[in-house]
Amino acid sequence: MLKGGFEKRISKPIVNLATIGIAIGVAVMLLSVSVAVGFQTEVRNKVLGFGGHVQLTSPMSNGSFESVKMKTNPNWLNDLRADPEIKSVFQIAYKPAILQSKEVTGQNHQGKDLRDMTGIVFKGVGADFDKDFILKNLKSGIFPSFLDKKPNDTILISQFTANQLQLDIGEKITAFFVVGNGPKQRNFIIGGIYETGLEDFDKQFAFIDIAQLSKINKWNIKANLSFLDSCFEGSTLLKASANGGNQNYKYSWSGGTFGEYAYAPICLSNDTSITLIASDFDEYAFADETMMLSNPDTIQLQIKVIKSEDCACPSKNSHWTIDYINDSTIKYQMGDKLITTTLHRTNQVNTGYCGGYEIVLHDFEKLSEGNKLARYYTENSVEVSSILERHPEIFNWLSMLDMNVYIILALMTLVAMINMTSALLVLILERTKMIGILKALGSGNWMIRKIFLINGGYLVLRGLLYGNILGIGIIFIQNTTNFLTLDQANYYVSVVPMHYEWFTFFMINAGAFFLCILALIIPSYVVTKISPIKAIRFE
Repeated sequence: MLKGGFEKRISKPIVNLATIGIAIGVAVMLLSVSVAVGFQTEVRNKVLGFGGHVQLTSPMSNGSFESVKMKTNPNWLNDLRADPEIKSVFQIAYKPAILQSKEVTGQNHQGKDLRDMTGIVFKGVGADFDKDFILKNLKSGIFPSFLDKKPNDTILISQFTANQLQLDIGEKITAFFVVGNGPKQRNFIIGGIYETGLEDFDKQFAFIDIAQLSKINKWNIKANLSFLDSCFEGSTLLKASANGGNQNYKYSWSGGTFGEYAYAPICLSNDTSITLIASDFDEYAFADETMMLSNPDTIQLQIKVIKSEDCACPSKNSHWTIDYINDSTIKYQMGDKLITTTLHRTNQVNTGYCGGYEIVLHDFEKLSEGNKLARYYTENSVEVSSILERHPEIFNWLSMLDMNVYIILALMTLVAMINMTSALLVLILERTKMIGILKALGSGNWMIRKIFLINGGYLVLRGLLYGNILGIGIIFIQNTTNFLTLDQANYYVSVVPMHYEWFTFFMINAGAFFLCILALIIPSYVVTKISPIKAIRFE
C-alpha cells in the first residue's frame, strides 16, 4: 500500500538516505567490534607469548628480572598438568646479561677495540616450553632444541637486538653475567631471530637453554670423585669435589654422615664401588641432611683393578699417569698399577632447580579461574601472579578500547534511529490523505500505525542486510588480502586485525532493529492527530 507510486514521491530520496545511513552505521559497528577484538586478541597473545597466563615463582622473589631458584619437580606439578583447564606448564628462569657485538666500532685512548653493547634479559626455557608463539614470529633460523642433558649453547634473539649489534644466524656472541661479586663471560651461537612487533619486549628478551642459566647461577650441586694425582705418604687417596651452591660443601661417603672431609684413603687390590653424596650447607649449620641448602648430588665411582699387587704406592710420592677414555671413564697408571674408573650420576632432572613455572590456559577468559587453580594446587606455597598483574599498563590500555567501541555503537545506533524517525515522519505526512480515507472507512489509529511500523521495519531490515553485507565483506577482504596495513612500531601489528565475532554481530543487529522500531513508535503517534475531514482535503 505504501509503495504505490513510490518512485515519483519526494520521500524516495529521504527513505533511501535513511536506509543507506542504517547500512553504513551497521557496517561501522561491525567493523569497530571486529577491529577492536582483533587488535586486543593479537596484542594480548603477543604479551602472553612472553609470559604465559599465570606465573609461579619463589616466595623469596623480589620482583626483579633475576629469578630465585625453586625445585624443578614440586609435589603439586603433576596435579597442575592434569587439570583440564590448563594447556601446559613449563619451567622458566630469568637472568639479566649484557651482549657484546662482534664488530669493532672504534678504539679508546689506550688503543683497545670498542664494541657495541646492549642489556638483555635471558629467558631460560626447556624441552617443555610452549613455543608455538615464538615459531609463529620466527623471522629466520630455528628455535634451538633444548632437549639434551648437556646445556645447549644456542640462543634466540630478536630482530631488534640483531640489528642493533649487527648480528646474524650462526654467528658467535659474547654475553656477560653478574654472578657473585663479579662478571662471568659466556659465548653463545645465534640459532634464530624472532620479531613480534612489541618493541619493548623484543629489545628486552632473548631465549636460552634453562640448563645454561642453572649452570651460570650454580643452582645445582654437581659432585665429582677422582684419584688425587699423587700418592700421599705412600697411600692412594680419593678426592671429592663439588661446584654450585654456596661452596660450603659437605660429603657423605658410602652412606656415612656428612662431613667436611674431601679425601679418603683406598686400597686398590680388588674391584670396588664408592658412593658419594655432596651438598652445600649454611656456614654455621650442622652437617645434618635437614640443613641442606640445595638438593644433593649422588655419584657412584666404579673402580676396576686391571693390575695391582698391593695397597701401597710404588714410592712415597708417585704420580698417576691419566688417560681420559670418555666423559665418564678414566684410566690411571702408576708404575705397575693399572686401573680404570667409571663415574655414574643420578638423574639431576628430578633433583634440580629452575626460576619458576609458567601456566598456559586453554581460554584467556578463565584467567581468574586459572589463578585460583594455581593457588589451590600449590597451597599458596609459591608466589602466583597473572599476566594482568605483571603487565597492568598494557591490559588497562587494551580495556580502554572497549569504551571507544561502546561510544561508536551508541552514536551509530542514535544516527540510525534519527534517520528512521525522519523517514517515517516524511512517509506519514506524504500519506496524510490516505490516512484520512482509511479513518473515514473505519480503520482505527493502531491499525494505521501498524501499517507504517511494518513498512518502517522493512526499511530497517533492508538497511541491516546491506550493512552486514558491506561490513562482513570488508572483514573477509581484509583477512584474505591484508590490504589495510599499519606501522608495526606504533601499533604492534603490521596489518589491521579483524576477527569474526558472530554472536556480537547478531546482538548488534538485534539491538539496532529493536531500538529503531522503538524509535518509530513515537512518530507513528502523528497518525492519531490527523483528522479524517482535513486529511481528505489535504493536497
